[in-house]
This record gives sequence, structure tokens and C-alpha cells, in this order.
Amino acid sequence: MASSTLHPRLSRRLPIAAFALAAFAATLAPAAAQSAASPRQISIQGEGQASAAPDEAVIGGGTQVQARTAKEAMDGNSAAMRQVQEALRQAGIAERDVATSDLSLRPVIEQGSGNRPRVTGYAAGHRVTVRVRDLARLGDVLDRMVGAGANQIDGLDLTVSDWSAKVDEARIAAVADARRKAEALAKAAGARLGKVVTITEHGGATPPPMVRSSAARTLSYSGPTPVATGDQTFRLSVSVVWELVD
Repeated sequence: MASSTLHPRLSRRLPIAAFALAAFAATLAPAAAQSAASPRQISIQGEGQASAAPDEAVIGGGTQVQARTAKEAMDGNSAAMRQVQEALRQAGIAERDVATSDLSLRPVIEQGSGNRPRVTGYAAGHRVTVRVRDLARLGDVLDRMVGAGANQIDGLDLTVSDWSAKVDEARIAAVADARRKAEALAKAAGARLGKVVTITEHGGATPPPMVRSSAARTLSYSGPTPVATGDQTFRLSVSVVWELVD
């Protein structure tokens, strides 16, 4: 009977080659399975906004008194500020809504003979921030402050107290906007939206206050102070990823 015998070197190479082919096939199988299992996805950005009328105000202002000596300036300014605080109390402003934000004392310097500076007196200042929780009373509060001796009003910020509810409205509108866009694109591609994979929000902070008045050094009013409130708009955007299904 005839018999065949492989060359010793060839017989050793065959098992090694077979093992290499098997290992290569093993690496291809998971990659192919993973590729087939990867879901189709669509990522869309939506934008939303909500508007609200301000319902609170924060006034920044106070008193400034100039006198010959530092003590006279401080005493005169303290007396003026006490009158302003009493006027705020009579206007119904609670103590918790009035806070000192700055207290100052500085020399008043003028150019003397020979262009040499000299101190001619002192200026004392006291600044407060006042929160008005009823905008219908804002004009009256301003008038009372000035009438009591406040000769500086350097800021008036109008705010929305419940801003978080408006931000939630903007969030809902942004997600609805993203879904509308995604459904239109999916339909055009012959697919449908599946489950939501991720949602990422952009820009969900409160908007800056609406500044209506600033840098008014000396004020004098005749009659109620008119204040226009307008609206504040809260805007944000979201990025939403959906799965696509047939």
C-alpha cells in the first residue's frame, strides 16, 4: 500500500497557519456583530424661549454730603440717610429689603495758587440697595427716597422673581422644537424616531436684569416717577439624540 509523508517542516507549518486563520476569523466576528448591532441615531438641536413681565425691582442709590471737616460730612450724611431709611419704612419697605452697599469718606481737593492741590473739605457718601416687591409702588418709593434726601440714584434693575418657572417653560419649548425637526428629517429618510438616547442643555441660566436707569448723579422729581417695565425673555437650547427605527 502506498503511503504519503509530509515534509517535517511543512507538517509543522500547517497547524500554525490553521491557528492564525482561526484567530483572524475570531477577531472579525465580534466586529461584524458590533457593526450590525450599532443603532442608527439622529442628533438635533432645539431652541426655546419664554417671556415674563418683571415683578420686582432693585434700586441702588443713597446720599452724599459735603462739609468743611470730615466729622461734619459724616454727621450730615448720617442724618440724611436716617431720613431716607425712615421714608422707606413709611413706604412699606421691610428692613430685610434695605441693605448698605457702600460707605465712603474722601477729601475734596482743589488746585490752589501755584497749581498746588489743597484740601477744601470732605465728602461723605452712603449707598443702599432697596428691593421693591410690588412694582406698582416703585415710582412712589423713588419719589420718597429723593424727597427725604437721597441725591444719588445709580441703578434700577427690574427682575422676575419666579424665573425658574420661566426657564422650565423654555426647556419644554426647546425639546419640542428639537423633536419637530427630528421627526421631519426622519420622515424624509423613511424612518421613525425611537427612544431618546441623550439630552444636553445649553444656556439655562437666568437672564441679566433689565437696567432702566443708571449713573444719575443728582435727581429732582416733580410728580410720580414713570417707570416702563417691558418684558424679559428667557432663552436656552438643547441637543437631543434619538434612535432611528424603520
